[in-house]
Amino acid sequence: MDLDMIAANLETIEDRLQELEEEKRDSEHALGRLLQHPPALYPELVGQQMQELRNRIRRLEQRISGLLRAKEALIVSGASRVALAFNRDPPGN
Repeated sequence: MDLDMIAANLETIEDRLQELEEEKRDSEHALGRLLQHPPALYPELVGQQMQELRNRIRRLEQRISGLLRAKEALIVSGASRVALAFNRDPPGN
């Protein structure tokens, strides 16, 4: 993968990370509102909604974590390519 491709992939990952962080923040706010002011009617339904929000937040955190690992790998790959282009030892060696 050349440096232009790495840069494009990093940009795509950053865009997706921002989207996921926003989704996570929205879900956390929704959960917080339910925790602070639970509706008096249908407590079982509210409990189910709260659990669904917790599960959604957990899935978003996992996706964010995976993207951060992919981002790190691309950065290392790019740094290695630059180091090789300048006849230097790549990072981590």
